[in-house]
Amino acid sequence: MRLRYLLLLPAAWLPAATHEIYPNDHSRVFTAFKEPVLRMKSGDTVITRTWDSGGRDWQGVWHIQHPYVYPESGNPLMGPFYIEGADYGDTLEVHLDKVRLNRPYGYTSYRLSLHALQPSDNIYPNFYQQEAVRPGRADLIPWDIDLARKVARPRLRKGSGFRLEIPVRPMLGCIGVAPPGERVETSGPSGPHGGNMDYNDTVEGATLYFPVFHPGAHLFLGDGHAAQGDGEGLGTGIETSLDVQFTVRVHKGKRISIPRLENEEYIVSIGSQPEFASSMDHGLRMANSDMIRWLTSDYKLTEPEAHLLLGTVVQHKIVTYFGSIATLIPKKYLPPKH
Repeated sequence: MRLRYLLLLPAAWLPAATHEIYPNDHSRVFTAFKEPVLRMKSGDTVITRTWDSGGRDWQGVWHIQHPYVYPESGNPLMGPFYIEGADYGDTLEVHLDKVRLNRPYGYTSYRLSLHALQPSDNIYPNFYQQEAVRPGRADLIPWDIDLARKVARPRLRKGSGFRLEIPVRPMLGCIGVAPPGERVETSGPSGPHGGNMDYNDTVEGATLYFPVFHPGAHLFLGDGHAAQGDGEGLGTGIETSLDVQFTVRVHKGKRISIPRLENEEYIVSIGSQPEFASSMDHGLRMANSDMIRWLTSDYKLTEPEAHLLLGTVVQHKIVTYFGSIATLIPKKYLPPKH
């Protein structure tokens, strides 16, 4: 593991530090019971890199021999990052300063999850090419990423006359803290701690907020995607590695119940729960109820004002099919924060 420290000028009475760290190992779980790769303070910044979901880094090196085969099941995560002063009942703020592509290729699965289609649909075999991406797998298709033009293209079968080219929008599929109690969650599902949320607005410039359940919070991140549609219907984004820079802040005594996200246009409550295995109705109710609490606590709206605003301007996103739902309120309708 390579670790460097850069001291910044004091932001207030306490100097902030920038830590440059590139772990050689990984975690496949969100837990409070792993030794931190770094201890840091509120206001500090981290510069790091993630591997793709199969454990391949920016130089093409495989760090996992048999990804998704026990005991290596789950997305490889960087962390945990221990934030001094964070404790149960606080909120951890994570600002994504940079989320950048660092290699010219990625991959997705070859077809949509059958959970997202009518059971009667007769679709093509889930066979692209044996070991086109990963040993022992034939259901993955490579994508070429043009880093200069910022577009991605799948390597469609010969004879296909369709040239599919999409703009990239790098995002983190996994980000979150240690879950409550003594739970150890794999990096497959998501929940109130965050986890494998696969929310495609988790991009550079976004700020995320997580409830803290343990001293130090134990922040993890990974599972880079070059792009991903709403719902993550393929069960993947365009899986790739990323360069990431983030800054953390602890909000003492501020308690939230589920993850939140904020960007230039929206505030977002994320009804975070496991994909392809959960009630989307439940996720919707979680996100709506959290948004009402956000509007009344931080923006000091009365309950009738919050309900009327939600009922007239709210937007929703399917984060993952049969999983998480996001409730979005455009900032242009909000009063100043108190």
